[in-house]
Amino acid sequence: MTVSLNTELQAVPFDALVDAGINRPARYIGHELGVVPRDWTGAQVRWALTYPEVYEVGASNLGHIILYSILNAVPGQVCDRAYLPASDLAQRLKEKDQALFGVESRWPLNSFDILGFSLSYELGATNILEMLALCHVPIRAHDRGDLPLNAPGAPPLIFAGGPTATSNPEPYAPFFDFIALGDGEELLPEIGLVVAQAKADGLTRSQLLRDLAQVPGVYVPSLYETGEDGITLQPIDADLPQRVLRRVATPMPHYAMGLVPHVETVHDRLTVEIRRGCTRGCRFCQPGMLTRPARDVEPEAVIEAVEAGMERTGYSDFSLLSLSCSDYLALPAVGVELRNRLADRNVTLQLPSQRVDRFDEDIAHILGGARQAGLTFAPEAGTQRLRDIVNKGLTDEDLLQGIRTAMQNGYRKVKLYFMIGLPGETDADVLGIAETCRMLQDCCRDLGRLSLNITISNFTPKPHTPFQWHSVSTEEFLRRQQLLRDAGRRLRGVRFNFTDVRLSAMEDFVGRGDRRLAPVIEAAWRAGAGMDAWFEALDRTYEAWTGAIAAAGLAGRYRDMELGSWSAVAALERHDLQAFCRQPLPWDHIDSGIEKQWLADDLQQALAATVVPDCSFEGCSSCGVCGPDLGHNVVVPPPSVPEVRPQRAPASERICRIRFRFSKTGAMALLSHLDLVRLFERALRRSGLPVSFTGGFHPLPRLQLALALPLGVEAEGEWMDLEFTESVDPQVAQESWQARLPPGLRLLSAQEVPVSSPSLSQRIVFSRWCFTLRAQSSADWEGAIAQMLGAEELIWEDTDKKGRPRRRDVRSLLKTLRQISGDGADATLSARLELIAAVDEQGRSLKPAQLCHWLSERLGQELVLSQVRRMELGLRRC
Repeated sequence: MTVSLNTELQAVPFDALVDAGINRPARYIGHELGVVPRDWTGAQVRWALTYPEVYEVGASNLGHIILYSILNAVPGQVCDRAYLPASDLAQRLKEKDQALFGVESRWPLNSFDILGFSLSYELGATNILEMLALCHVPIRAHDRGDLPLNAPGAPPLIFAGGPTATSNPEPYAPFFDFIALGDGEELLPEIGLVVAQAKADGLTRSQLLRDLAQVPGVYVPSLYETGEDGITLQPIDADLPQRVLRRVATPMPHYAMGLVPHVETVHDRLTVEIRRGCTRGCRFCQPGMLTRPARDVEPEAVIEAVEAGMERTGYSDFSLLSLSCSDYLALPAVGVELRNRLADRNVTLQLPSQRVDRFDEDIAHILGGARQAGLTFAPEAGTQRLRDIVNKGLTDEDLLQGIRTAMQNGYRKVKLYFMIGLPGETDADVLGIAETCRMLQDCCRDLGRLSLNITISNFTPKPHTPFQWHSVSTEEFLRRQQLLRDAGRRLRGVRFNFTDVRLSAMEDFVGRGDRRLAPVIEAAWRAGAGMDAWFEALDRTYEAWTGAIAAAGLAGRYRDMELGSWSAVAALERHDLQAFCRQPLPWDHIDSGIEKQWLADDLQQALAATVVPDCSFEGCSSCGVCGPDLGHNVVVPPPSVPEVRPQRAPASERICRIRFRFSKTGAMALLSHLDLVRLFERALRRSGLPVSFTGGFHPLPRLQLALALPLGVEAEGEWMDLEFTESVDPQVAQESWQARLPPGLRLLSAQEVPVSSPSLSQRIVFSRWCFTLRAQSSADWEGAIAQMLGAEELIWEDTDKKGRPRRRDVRSLLKTLRQISGDGADATLSARLELIAAVDEQGRSLKPAQLCHWLSERLGQELVLSQVRRMELGLRRC
């Protein structure tokens, strides 16, 4: 790995790194809606928050965007973002010896002061190591030296945050200078102030880390060492805290509307948090334990954030986010109020997580909108006995009533989540999943046919939960999966999806590990076990992990923390079980607020299948969280539900049609056709223009773009038609729409055309292109062009939409081809050409890439195509 730090504070050669040869290049261009210019050079502290997944995943992560927005609001500090590059860009960075860069500044990441990584799942650490290597930063903290923070070449501070980093940072500790535990909204600005002061005082790296260790919520691994028992982590100095308490912050919904990506992301909508924390007490659920206490957002703040966010972003969908949206008692009132206020904006509400026992007519009404969103519930276990053991707090009657309510409101497809391998599970519980599906279909038959999509995940014990001492078996997972597959074959309208047991085994191995696993993670990464590889080459990735484990001498059962089978646990006397649970664990020095003794007591409750009520709504369970450090549950009483106003279909009158001519240049050329259409539609929503929508299940603006551009091609004279529900002045429409478009998209003209006139696609008659071809040796350009123009046929071979080979003569489409310039002294090596090609009634035409192919054949050498630009699309005159 090359380790070279950028000391000149200059951007990377972006155009040489990202072009049309890179898959989905628009994910790297940055400068999304919401980004503002920043003083990267003059800032006191420069942050880069990095998400170790591809842009489409990271850019839609709410926590990532909230922290980015908060840090950029701190005076004297700036924050950029970075994401895991796809393999093609990663390879190009290595070939050109360029460091990975921030998407806004385009500075190499090794020139920032602080790099923060989100560690949200156990196997994501290999992606972090890949990004560190691409940043040209040493992957281990002890290799980053102890230079003064202001010294040229001083490496950035590397830290991690997120649920996995908070629950058990030890397997990853050697890679990070510090860990941010818990919520970061208040913690990260405090860290930034300490770093700014340390830079001003000329402190070294180690001096700063000692200061940071005094900040509540900051864990500095290098200042803690293993005790005599080989497990307990102890501070190396008496002035350091014995245990580091995670931080808790109040949700800030107004920061949710920070950015609107140019490309489609996995959660392509506005997301607003309505409740943080969950106190349901599901014994398998780590987020529910690590996010206490529960904190509701005031209903008016939610409504204002959504209403303002939809106006500012132009999204067509929004979602309300919580670990369990149904536990937000104000949800029916908030949802109805939002539906009423947004009734004429053609928007859809989604709730990603909700409890089936609270799914009623009010919630069913507020879901969807312009189109019906999907519906997902998580019963988790197939029998009442097992749901009681895991403290799910859900009965068969609750489940059936929720599904019937869904069907009565038009849902015919529902997704259900179950787990296998839960503590106390028997074969009867596994088969109970199939029996539950059969029961639901039978009991809802009077309402129609119910289709179920069932996801089966494998239970993996997590730190800071009552089941953290539990043992799991890969062999048992496989047997139980097969048991359920066999039972599922007798069901119709039920589809089962199973998580690969190898993925679960590695998650469990790493998640409850200690610092001995750092070499394993590093070795697995060097062997190619990035997270994406699990989905691309699972066998090879699993072998990389198991090989790294064996090489470290950790194969087999190396942990003494596990209790064994559920029957063995049940056979223990209470005092023996308590004594076992008092043994040290690798994460005991991380103070989640929940007392370890309470977890052991709750495990005892699980053995008795005792359901512990939700302390947000019933009595305190004495878990230890509530108090002056972490606060208390904040539950907003349910407001009265407003009167429901009738929903209105989007306006579809076709009163006015305006034809726009536009250009697409610069970075916008890297935007795909579908992303371009999506960008135009969102800008229209923000403009407030009276746009006409189509009918049907998914109404869309009546917007038609002419012939789609190839990726990476700039254009000077494109056309699109847009229809309105009332008469609109073309100049007003052009100015209003243009004001909401990014640089690189320019509306050149606007004119009204009759609504009844033929569609735009029927009026295109030719396209005019300019492009450059470069040869490897001297080329007779004029001669090759003359041969082509004189040819009776030009055969093009490709495949149709179904992949079938086809062979077409397209000579009739070639109208003009001429050389318009050479390249000075290299005139025989390079030529600038102009192409005019006809466009037939089906929208088929010629592209420069085809001309490059034919000229290459006639010249007998490979040609390189570049600087492609479509100068105009010609329309048939009226």
